[in-house]
Amino acid sequence: MALPPPLSAKDEKSFAYATIKDRLPVIVTRIVDFLARQRGKFAQEYGDEAENECKSCISAMDKLRYEIARDKPIFLLNDNYTDDIHLWNEYLQKEMDQGKVISWFQSSWLLVECYMYRKIAEAFFLTKHLQHIDPFIEMKQNNFYSSSKAIDVLLAQLNIDFDQTINLMNNKSTIEQQFYNYMEISLWGNACDLSLSAGAECPQEHDPFHQITELKSHILINNQTSVFNCLYDQQAYLLNFDVCIDFVLDNAGFELLTDLCFADFLISKRLCSRITLHLKCLPWFVSDATKNDFQWLLEQLNKSSSNPVWQIASKRWQEYIQNGQWIIQAHRFFTLPYDYSYMQKISPELYYTMSQSKLIIFKGDLHYRKLVGDLQWPLNTRFETTLRDFQPTSLVALRTCKADVQVEIDEKLVEQVTKLDPKWMINGKWAVIQTFFKKTT
Repeated sequence: MALPPPLSAKDEKSFAYATIKDRLPVIVTRIVDFLARQRGKFAQEYGDEAENECKSCISAMDKLRYEIARDKPIFLLNDNYTDDIHLWNEYLQKEMDQGKVISWFQSSWLLVECYMYRKIAEAFFLTKHLQHIDPFIEMKQNNFYSSSKAIDVLLAQLNIDFDQTINLMNNKSTIEQQFYNYMEISLWGNACDLSLSAGAECPQEHDPFHQITELKSHILINNQTSVFNCLYDQQAYLLNFDVCIDFVLDNAGFELLTDLCFADFLISKRLCSRITLHLKCLPWFVSDATKNDFQWLLEQLNKSSSNPVWQIASKRWQEYIQNGQWIIQAHRFFTLPYDYSYMQKISPELYYTMSQSKLIIFKGDLHYRKLVGDLQWPLNTRFETTLRDFQPTSLVALRTCKADVQVEIDEKLVEQVTKLDPKWMINGKWAVIQTFFKKTT
């Protein structure tokens, strides 16, 4: 099958062009600001050598910003992070061996955007004292704090729904409606994306349960009923069988909290018995969640003595982890430049474990781009076609639209939405709940 070309900043009318020209340099600048403010703290903690390392990171950011702005060539990585550097450099070398000049505005958007975050990580890996520093940590944590009112509402209702679990186990219609509520709250949590805002705060200030009612008409593809039926149909067998879901997470902060609420609901209502929560192993796309972000969130909930609903949820989630109902993982594949059609070849062990799941939930725009290869597919292309060699099991993508790619969508609907909002594909105000169900033999 001949594939369409990748999204690229070669098209000056594309969101890829706007991203590389405007958003990425702003993100790098915010890192420079962070380092300038933290330099004295690093010197106090680690000595003068750390202050000099901080200066070297600032210099690396200035160089990176210059190279992006002037469409300079991209070269191999040169740090000591052995987990992935060979895979990155093999990918880049293969592109170069094919005679391609890899540069910021001429190459595929997915490659160069991922490369920028890996170059940011490289600057820190080349230091002795700052290798563990997350340059986006302040932005992520501030976003969480600024959403505290919405968190109060969400966790209070979650705890009520958990307490009513036994009484509702045979009430399918109530469980179904609650399922839709928590799935949609998780979906719209994806609007809190600091890479889209170039690091500017985007707090959740509204009642999430009220908000999903207002946003229902903004879900352009809504296959949530099929997802619910897929999980509910095997609910009765959970006492005898292990039913696992993989949840590939996106952003930290409020979005991560909404995802954990959805995961809590799925466990408590016995729609699955185990959930593997996949996080990033590196600071990524500004606000993507790492294991440190996950642990920090639990700590914030647990130490909030003035708000017991936070502590109740945190205690329950820690119990899920301790008894194996939640499994926390961070695999290197999620911060490589490859789209998901390469997973069988690059990370066969991850592909195999995912193939054992009943369902994979993919959160966010970047995962959607990687599912469909970030290619210029016609709008009416079947989702299954765009997945190509990534079909380990059934999957659902929960995505607010932030890139100019979307598949299996009615063209008449596209015309209507475009009249209402010409930027619907890129502004995060529209969403899809899109499914692929693997046929069983």
